[in-house]
Order: sequence, then structure tokens, then C-alpha cells
Amino acid sequence: MKKTLLTIAMALFVLGVQANNGEGKAENPKPVNYKEVISNITYPLSCKEKGIEGQVLVTLKIDQHGKVINQHFKEYPCTELRDAVKEILPKLNFEPAKNSNGDPVVGLIAVPVNFKLTI
Repeated sequence: MKKTLLTIAMALFVLGVQANNGEGKAENPKPVNYKEVISNITYPLSCKEKGIEGQVLVTLKIDQHGKVINQHFKEYPCTELRDAVKEILPKLNFEPAKNSNGDPVVGLIAVPVNFKLTI
């Protein structure tokens, strides 16, 4: 019988920060509770039974308060894995992106989550 292992890609890919005025360096959104939230994803039973594995890649729009305000799923092996990730997104918190003046701004970040079954 296969044991389940949810492998989490800890690298977050920053796609960009809005409102950079070109003078100085903007700061990207930073995850606050990523490990804690991602570690609580439930591997869907139907995917386990079918042996479905793969990466769910979601782009998140983070508001100036560090909350997820929009999501766009770029890739996913099946809707059940996508939905497992979608379910935990409201629990994620971020330090907001900051423009070159240090003011909080809306930013984008891509989050990969890898699902893998092991023996």
C-alpha cells in the first residue's frame, strides 16, 4: 500500500510588484505562514487511489495588507489537486510588497505545490 507524501516546493517565485516608481528597489511579497498552511493540505483520496501526482502552480495577487485577493491557477494535474490547494489559500498571509519608498503595494507571487505519492 502506498504511503502519502505531500512534497512542498518551498521556493516562491515572485512575478512582480506593482507601483514601482523606478527610483530604488521594490520589495516583493513575503510569505508569513506558508510552511504551516501548506503542510496542512489534504491529499485527495481519489487522487491517491488513481496514483495522480504533480505540481499545482498558482499565481496569487497580494493586497497591501498581505491578504490574498485574487488567484489564477496556471497548471494542475487534476481538479481535485487544484481544489485542495484552493481550499487553503484564504489561510495564507504575506508581508505585502513595498514600493521603492517603502509603502505597501499590491504584488504578485507564484506558488508551486508538488503532490507526490511514495511507497
